[in-house]
Amino acid sequence: MRKFASPISTISFGRLDAWIIAAVIVGTLLRIIQLDTATLWFDETLTASWVTLPWNDMLAVVLTDNHLPLYFVLIKAWTGIFGDSALALRSFSVPFSVATILIIAATAKILSDRATASWAAWLAALSPYLLQHGQEARMYALLGFLAALNILLMARFVSGKSKHLEAGFLAVNTALLATHYYAIFLIAVELPILFLLERNRLRAWLPALVASCVLFIMLVLAAKYLATPHAGGAYHGLKIIGLPGMVWGLLAGYTLMPSSSEMHDQGLRAILPYLPIASMALVALVLTLWRGLQTLSRPAWILLLGVLAGVLFPPLLMSNLFDIGINPRYAMTGAPAFIILVAAGLAHSVHQSIGKACAIGLLGLTTYASYLHLEDPGHGRENIAAAQAWLDQNVPNKETILITSSEFTVLTNFFWPHRRFIHYPVSSIVITQENINAIANAIPFAENGRVIFMIGREWISDPDDLLIPALEKRYGNCGGASLRGVRILCLTPRPTN
Repeated sequence: MRKFASPISTISFGRLDAWIIAAVIVGTLLRIIQLDTATLWFDETLTASWVTLPWNDMLAVVLTDNHLPLYFVLIKAWTGIFGDSALALRSFSVPFSVATILIIAATAKILSDRATASWAAWLAALSPYLLQHGQEARMYALLGFLAALNILLMARFVSGKSKHLEAGFLAVNTALLATHYYAIFLIAVELPILFLLERNRLRAWLPALVASCVLFIMLVLAAKYLATPHAGGAYHGLKIIGLPGMVWGLLAGYTLMPSSSEMHDQGLRAILPYLPIASMALVALVLTLWRGLQTLSRPAWILLLGVLAGVLFPPLLMSNLFDIGINPRYAMTGAPAFIILVAAGLAHSVHQSIGKACAIGLLGLTTYASYLHLEDPGHGRENIAAAQAWLDQNVPNKETILITSSEFTVLTNFFWPHRRFIHYPVSSIVITQENINAIANAIPFAENGRVIFMIGREWISDPDDLLIPALEKRYGNCGGASLRGVRILCLTPRPTN
């Protein structure tokens, strides 16, 4: 009987490089700094809410809300030991993100050399993309870890370091397909990659991949019948910048790109402030990737480029065919391949003048973007603390508060469960020129002659920003606050003549 080896046991560096050890230490420190500083953001509040449910209820909610269960099963077990504070919830992602640094370095060593492994370790440690996801209570750090393991196993196989892709490979694929729907694209691209590189060894990999494809088909069917028909993303409706936006996210994270609200409010104009730095960085990136492809062996570049193309292009195609939003976080399964390609280019061009310039530019960019993330881990999202202070000072707990947008309803119910909120207008209504007058005229005033209206995340319920001007035109102002991400109106009826 063949002895089963866990995927983790395949990581080997020989004599572990001091530069890699240093990168892991720095990467660990970065991921625990400011870990609980920011208020839980929208997606994290879903995690925090779901893990408090009974097991059966949690699984039902997860599956019907376009999510897969593995991450939530694991983090619910984690919170049973460590609690459900923001620190406890986010700390679950840290070890997966740190382990990903080591796995990426090990894969780079197999596919290239020790110098590339050292560069890959530092790029992964400093990556603002991996850093943010390593500090949030969502499934993307786990997804990146599993994707890195998947690529490591394929790298060992195509390089001749392992003879078969069997139980370990199937286990990783199963875990991937139980973590996020977009893992489908990584599993799907394995077939052409392995057939192109190892078609003479079909028995060594085809059984495990066939089993993975069966899981793949089951997941597609599950998505069709279980998932709700909605999806979102920072680039919904802006397909032309979807692909460069995802690549830019892999390189620079999220601090140097417009927010969802900016994209909805300004459209393509929202990217203009970021174009100068993005243009210079992308030139350096293209030169570095080209050099990396030149230095890698044929199996190595086919594997890495195939994975990256398979992860990036299908979501873009789907967004055009089905009007589904895309987001840079959906490219997480391609992050390990992306980092290794960049590392190979830097490791083999840094002795040249242009290579040094690219290295300085790309490392400077990633370091700066990571600094921006750590400086403001909340990324300018809703100022919940200021909103709470205003409510505590001005609104009794028993007074009903109107709110708009289904997403903001989730936030308010999570942070202020003791208060009374009414979603107005109802969640199925989108405010338009045709219905704004009726909606504004029908505002329900409280017995004290006023209404408190909290407005946030309104780009879905009020995409044309019609509500606030209509309310301010019709009603008197009894105070309120304009906070980051939240507008609080206090309205009274105007005296009639």
